[in-house]
Amino acid sequence: MARTHSLTPLFGMAFLLALPAAAADSSASARVGDLQYGNGFDPRGDSVLSLDADPDGLSWLHRDQPRTPSGVLYAPPPRLGGERLFGDWRYDGLLEIGVGYLGGSHDAQFFRQYSDWSNGLMLGLLSFEAYQPDSGNYLEARGSRIGGNDQFWRLRAGRYGHYKVEGFYRDMPHLVTSTAYPIWEGIGSGTLTLPPGLMPGASAPADIATASANAPRTSVRVNRSRSGLSIEGDVGKRWIAYTSFSNEERNGTRLWGGPMFFNYPFADNGGVLETIRPVDFTTTDLSAGARYAGQVWQFNAVYNGSFFRNHQNRLDYETPFILSPVTGTPAAGVITHGQFALEPDNDAHNLRLDLSRAILGNGRLSLTGALGRMRQDETLLAPMNCQGRIGIDLSPGPDYTIDCADWNTTAALSQPSANARIDTLLLDAKASFRPTANFGWHVELRHYDETNKTNYLSYNPLTGEYGYITENGSMGTIVPGEMGLFDPNNPLYQSYFTHIRAIPYGYAESRAELGGDWRIDPLNTVSATYSFIRYRPDHRERSRLDDNQLALSWVSRAIAQGSLRVSYEFATRSGDHYNYFPYAAFYSTAIPGYVPGADASPFTVDAMRKYDLSDREQHKFRAIFTHPVGEDATVSTIAYGKYNDYSAAIGRKGDTSTGLMLQWDYQPLPTMTLNAYLGGELGKVRMSNVADAEAVVSADPSYGGAKYPFENTWSESDQQRNVNAGLSARRSFGRYRVDGSYSLVYSRGRLDYDYASPGALSGTQQPFLNQLTPFPDNHYRLQSLELGLTRAFSETLAVRLFGRYEFGDFNDWHYDGFRNNLLYDHRLYSDQGPAAHYDASLIGLMLQLKL
Repeated sequence: MARTHSLTPLFGMAFLLALPAAAADSSASARVGDLQYGNGFDPRGDSVLSLDADPDGLSWLHRDQPRTPSGVLYAPPPRLGGERLFGDWRYDGLLEIGVGYLGGSHDAQFFRQYSDWSNGLMLGLLSFEAYQPDSGNYLEARGSRIGGNDQFWRLRAGRYGHYKVEGFYRDMPHLVTSTAYPIWEGIGSGTLTLPPGLMPGASAPADIATASANAPRTSVRVNRSRSGLSIEGDVGKRWIAYTSFSNEERNGTRLWGGPMFFNYPFADNGGVLETIRPVDFTTTDLSAGARYAGQVWQFNAVYNGSFFRNHQNRLDYETPFILSPVTGTPAAGVITHGQFALEPDNDAHNLRLDLSRAILGNGRLSLTGALGRMRQDETLLAPMNCQGRIGIDLSPGPDYTIDCADWNTTAALSQPSANARIDTLLLDAKASFRPTANFGWHVELRHYDETNKTNYLSYNPLTGEYGYITENGSMGTIVPGEMGLFDPNNPLYQSYFTHIRAIPYGYAESRAELGGDWRIDPLNTVSATYSFIRYRPDHRERSRLDDNQLALSWVSRAIAQGSLRVSYEFATRSGDHYNYFPYAAFYSTAIPGYVPGADASPFTVDAMRKYDLSDREQHKFRAIFTHPVGEDATVSTIAYGKYNDYSAAIGRKGDTSTGLMLQWDYQPLPTMTLNAYLGGELGKVRMSNVADAEAVVSADPSYGGAKYPFENTWSESDQQRNVNAGLSARRSFGRYRVDGSYSLVYSRGRLDYDYASPGALSGTQQPFLNQLTPFPDNHYRLQSLELGLTRAFSETLAVRLFGRYEFGDFNDWHYDGFRNNLLYDHRLYSDQGPAAHYDASLIGLMLQLKL
C-alpha cells in the first residue's frame, strides 16, 4: 500500500513563490489582460507534457479519428499512464534543459525581433501538473526560457467549482532595429548630449558627418515585462467574487524625431534630426467584481482601473546644426537644444453593472450600464528651452525676434497643469426571444457617450500673446508667420492664423439592432441582423453620421459531408452637411482683435473628406468551408473580401482587400500528422489630393478655384500583396520521433502615383520633375526551416536535437542610401534599416526529463 502524503505544503509554497510573478485569467474573459503565453521556443505556451502521443488515439476500440461538429479532426491526445502518486495526489511533469548555439546573422532584426535567442545553457521548459481526484484540488505550473528576456512563468491552482488562483510573469522583447548609429551620448536617458568635437548649435556639416560615421552600432529595443495575479471563488450560495491585478513595465528606447525644417530649398537652416528617446513606462491594471446567479436574476458588477506612469517626462537633446535665417539678420540667441514632452501620467476608471433575467419562457432580458472617467493632470513644461533672443530681425524692417526669458519659464503658461478629463457613459438593453426551437430573434438598444472636458488655452500672461513657439529648432523659431504666435495688440502678429485652444474631441453613439436566426432543417441555419447607428462627433467636420448595416449568414452541413459558413455584410454611411473647417473657435480667428491678412489662405480645400466622416458604401464577404476527406484528412478553405467606396473627390477614395486560405490536415495514425497551408491577400488603398497654388493669394477654398485648381490634383494607389505558406509533419517510430516544419512569409508593396500637371508638385520638387520615376516595389520575404529528432531512452528520459534555419531579404525605398550614409546635407538620421539579406541558425540539444 502506498504511503499517504499531502501536497498541501507544496501547494502553499508554490502559491507564495508565485505572488511576485502574479496571474492571468486563462478564460475568454481575460480579466488580467490580453496576454498570449509563449515564446520562440514554446510558441503556443501549452505543449503537452507527454513525450509522445498515445498510439491508441482517442479510443482503443477503433482507429477512426473523431471530428468536431464542423468536421475538423481532434488533435491526438498525449500518452497517458505516466502519472505519479503522492498520497492522494496524482502528478506529472516535464523538464527540458540543454544548450543552444547560434550561427550566421543571428543579430538580424527580423530573426530576434520578438525572441531573445542566445548561446549557452537554456532552460527550455519546466512544467508540472497535480490534482486530487476526490477533492477536485489542482495545481499547474509552467515556465519556458527561464532566465531569458523572453521567459514566461504561469501558475494555476484551486478547487474545481469552488475557487481558483492564477499568476503569471512574462518578458516580451521587441527589437526595433539592430543597425542604429545615433551620434548622441546618453542614449536611453532623457538627456542627449553631443560627443566631443561637436558644439551645440555651432557644428560644421563635415564634423557632423565624421561623428555619424564613427558612431558605435546600437540596438533600439523595448523590453516589456508583465506580471499579474487573479483570484476567483465562491463567497455564498450563488455569489462569486473575483479580483485581479497586473503590472506592466516597458523599458528601452525608440526612434524619435527632432527639429524639422524645410532644408531642401535652403541650406544651413536647421535641417532634420532623427533622435533616440527613452521608454520607461509602468501600467498598473486593477479589477474587482462580483457575480450573482439566481434562479430569476443574474447580476455582475465590476470595477476596472488603469494607471499609467511615465518615469521620463521629457526628452532634452542638443542639436548640432546651426540655425540661420532664410532672410534678414540672425538674432543674438542661438538654438542649441530641443525638447519634447513625453507621454503624461494618466488614470482611467470604469464601473460596470450587468443585469439579466429570463422573460416570457425562453426569452432573456439583459441590461448594462457603465460609467468611466479618464484623467490626465501632468505638470506642464516651459514652452521653450533657449537663451537670449531668437527669430529674425528684418532691419530696417520688422523685428520678429522674441526674448527667451518670456518663454523658457512655466510662468509663460496659462495654467500649471493639463487638467484634461474625459467622461464616458454606456447604456445597453437587449431582449432575446426563442418562441420555437428553430427560431429566435433579438432586439438591442445601445448608447455610448464620450464627453471631453479638457479646456486648455495657449496664452502667455508675460507677453499677452496667444499660441506657442513651435518646437525648438524648427522653422517656427526663425521664419516670420511660422512661430505660432498671435497678438491682437501687435500689428506684427495680429493677422497670424494659429491654434490657440485644445479641441475637446468627443462623440455620442446610439445603436438600434434587430436580428433573428432560423433553423430551416437540422443541417441549415440562416440569420439576419439589421443595425442603425447614429454617430454624433463633437467639433468635427460633421455633427451627425448615420450608418445602416445589414448582416446575413448561412451555416450548412449539407454540402459534401462538410460544413459551410457564409456571411455577407452591407453598410452605408451618410450624414449632414460637411464643414471643411469646424475649428474656428479654437484658432486665433476667434479672439477679438484678429485682423484678416491680405495673404490669408483657407484652412484646406473644401472638397477634402476625412475617411471616418465621409459617405461610404461597404461590402464584406466571408466563406469558410471545411471538407472531410476520407477518415484521416480535412481540407479547409477560407475566402473573404472587403470593399469600401468613400465617394470623395479629395481624400481617401476607396480601399479593398481580398484573401484566400487553403489548409490540409492529415492524421493517418495517432502518431503521425501532416499539415499544410497556403494563404494570400491583396489589398489596395486609393487617395487623392490637390496642391495649393503657392504663388496665388486667395482665401477661396473651393476645389477648382484659384487657390486649388483642378490641374494641381494628384493621386496615389498603395497596393499590398501578402503570401503565407507552411508545412509541418510529425512521426513517431517506436522510441524515435521526427518533426519538422517550413514557413514562408512574403509581402510586396507598390506605390503608384499620378498628377494632372507639374503644378501638383511643390516648388521645391518641380526642379526635379524630369528625374521623377516610379517608386520601386517594397518587399519582405522570410523563410524558416525547423527539424527535430527525439530519442526516448525510457518512459521518463529523452534527448531532443533540433535546429532552426531562417533566411530573408528586405527592401524598402525609404531606406535607400542609408546603409552607406546617414547624413545628407542638414538631414541626420540614426537608423540604417533592416538588413537587406540575412540568414541565421539555431542548433540545440535538450534533455527531457519526466518528473
